[in-house]
Amino acid sequence: MLYKIFEIEDLISDKDSKREIINLMENNGAHLKLISLKKHEEIEAHMSHSDACIYVNDGEIELTFNPNDNCTCQACGCEISNENKKEDKKYKLKKGQIFFFEKNTTHSVKALKDSIFLLIKI
Repeated sequence: MLYKIFEIEDLISDKDSKREIINLMENNGAHLKLISLKKHEEIEAHMSHSDACIYVNDGEIELTFNPNDNCTCQACGCEISNENKKEDKKYKLKKGQIFFFEKNTTHSVKALKDSIFLLIKI
C-alpha cells in the first residue's frame, strides 16, 4: 500500500495541455481519475457504465445530460418523435462542489474555466 500525500496541482504533468486525464487508482472496475481541462475544452458525449461522482477541485465545469440518448426503447420511435423529446439537463459545478450521477446516463463535460476535477466511478 502506498502512503503518500500528493498536491493535486503537482499531479498535472503538462500545465499547457488542453486536456489531461490521469488514472490515479483502479480496482475491480472502480476508478479514481484526475482530469484537467482548459477553458472551453470538452469531453464529448459518452455513457458511463458505472455510478459516478465528480468533485471539482478548481475552476468551473458544466455537465450536460441528454435524456433522449438514454432511451433503450427501439419500437416507439421516441428518439425521432418531437413530442417525446426531452430537454438536455445542464448542471454547473464550481470549486468545492460534488455531484453524483447514476450509470447508463449519456453526458458531456465542458470547462467554463480552467478546471481540475476528480472522477470517481464505482
